[in-house]
Formats: sequence, structure tokens, C-alpha cells
Amino acid sequence: MPRKTFEHELETLKNEFVQMGALIEEAIENSIKAFSSGDAQLAQEVCDNDRYVNISEKNIQSHALVLMLRQQPVAKDLRAVSAALRAATDMERIGDQAADIAELVLRLSKNGEPKLSERICEMSSIAVSMVKSCVRAYASGDCELAKQVIAQDDKIDALFADITRDIASALRNNDDVDVCIDLLMIAKHFEKIGDHAVNISEWTIFCKTGTLNNVKLI
Repeated sequence: MPRKTFEHELETLKNEFVQMGALIEEAIENSIKAFSSGDAQLAQEVCDNDRYVNISEKNIQSHALVLMLRQQPVAKDLRAVSAALRAATDMERIGDQAADIAELVLRLSKNGEPKLSERICEMSSIAVSMVKSCVRAYASGDCELAKQVIAQDDKIDALFADITRDIASALRNNDDVDVCIDLLMIAKHFEKIGDHAVNISEWTIFCKTGTLNNVKLI
């Protein structure tokens, strides 16, 4: 494969990643709207649309593997292709988390307006910001923005700890156990979304520097 063609294919791969990013951003935002409003129809749409995220991941994986087979990539190229493979996996898992949140919203919608939603919505706002920023950082190769995403994870973890304490208190007050567990699971899914955004940011840094988690790999 000629070098110019290979570079064009790398750019196409990056664009596919950005398009997948748009899908998961929409999924997260809609799951948040569904949670805040108890909109069961919107939650169902998030669940149904998760298949498009899965298709996007498979397309990126296929494209990346073809590039590896057709070209003997130098270190920089190898980093770009391998980072795309790993980051796409994290993106797909973010889509899964959004769908899982939507499924829980479907259950909660049967019980009226959920409690403790304000703190969870604060957590979700940070999570969606992290996802948008990590996709932008990957697309532009912005390591500083990627580092900012990583730094935000502490806020997500702190909020999750607060929510866990809130729910433990609610259980002691004999609040609905099933609802409390569902709310805790929703918070946990947002915490995992933050973790995957951190992973994508780490792969962005690796793509540019060959360093992953402060260890030089290639």
C-alpha cells in the first residue's frame, strides 16, 4: 500500500472513530434525559440504538486490522492503529453502559420520579463532558486535553462515593430497596463511563508519545 494511501486510510479510521463518538455521546445524553424525566420511550430508543454502536466498533476493528495486514507500519503508525483498536473497544463499552442505564430507567419509570436524581445528574454531566472531550482529544491528538479528562475522574469517583453513602442512608430509613439498588447501579454505570473516557484519553497519549500509564512502550 503506497504511503499516501496508508495515511489517507489512517485519516478515514480517525473519522470513523469520531462518528462512533457522536453515537455514544447521543446515547449518553439521551439516557440522562430519560433518567431525569422518566421518559420510558426515550430509554427504549437508547437500548434499541446500541446495535449501531456495536456495528461501528466492528467496522473500526476490521479497518484497523486490514491496515496492519497491508502495511508494515513503523512505530508511529503502529501506535495509531493499535490505539484505534483499543479506544474503539472502550467506546463500545460506553455505549453498553448507556444502554444499561436506559434499561434501569425503564424499571424506575414504573415507580414515579426517582429519588437522589440531582446528585446522579451532576455525576452524569461530568461523565458526558469527559466523553466529549476524550473524543475531541483523540481526533486532534491533543494530549493536554486528554490529561484534563483523566484529572476529571476524581470528581466522578467522589460523587459516586457520596451517592453510595446517600443510598446506604436511604436503605436504613427503609426506602424502597429495589429502587435504591437501581439508582446505585445507574451511578456505577456513570462511574464506569468515566473510567472508559480515561482509557480513551490514555490511548490518545499513547498514540502521540508511545507512553501508556507513564510507561514507555513503543
